[in-house]
Amino acid sequence: MDPEEVARVCDDLHECIEQGPGENPDVFARALGALLTLRESVSWDYPLGLLMEIEVQLARWFSPRGFSADEQQRCREALLGDISRLEDAWNRPRV
Repeated sequence: MDPEEVARVCDDLHECIEQGPGENPDVFARALGALLTLRESVSWDYPLGLLMEIEVQLARWFSPRGFSADEQQRCREALLGDISRLEDAWNRPRV
């Protein structure tokens, strides 16, 4: 998967996050589909770890339980930060 494709999938994740928080099974399924697309193409451990963390955070983001304003902001920032790190770290660094 080239960097442009990764960016497009990550943009889709951003759109999904903007439709939360709260229970939204259709958007959650779309976000998980985006993660699966990325997971199928990941080539090294660091981005794979980020994908797993993002999946856990998305499950929380789209859960029916409510958030306080502070929790919501922290969760949103963590998701967006991990997606940004994922894009930056997609290709294995050359040594």
